[in-house]
Amino acid sequence: MGKVVIAKVANDLTAVCQGADDPQAAIQRVLQLIPKIMAEMASRRSNVEPSPLRGALNSAVGSECLERRPGRDALTGDRTDGQPDTDDTWYDRLPCTDQHGHSDHHRDARKQTWQRAEILR
Repeated sequence: MGKVVIAKVANDLTAVCQGADDPQAAIQRVLQLIPKIMAEMASRRSNVEPSPLRGALNSAVGSECLERRPGRDALTGDRTDGQPDTDDTWYDRLPCTDQHGHSDHHRDARKQTWQRAEILR
């Protein structure tokens, strides 16, 4: 199953890149497709044990935190208020790239930080 999904994703992304006359437009389209494909994969998850594909994806990520900013979907990074992102807010969808278990604020790949969420017990 995992090989089929990965092959489909690779084919979709390759088709976008090959069909574009403008490399920048192709990159933007790929960046739009990746969260959509991830959301499709997540929606297919069953309530049983985690799939081998999910385990492989988690191991590929490594030990990064991957927490999202408040008001963002945990999987895709989309705004939870339903509003579209603008050029100024698009990068707010990036996840935290610090190591798991860090004790200070979150930081994304662009070195932008945001406060940790309060842990409710």
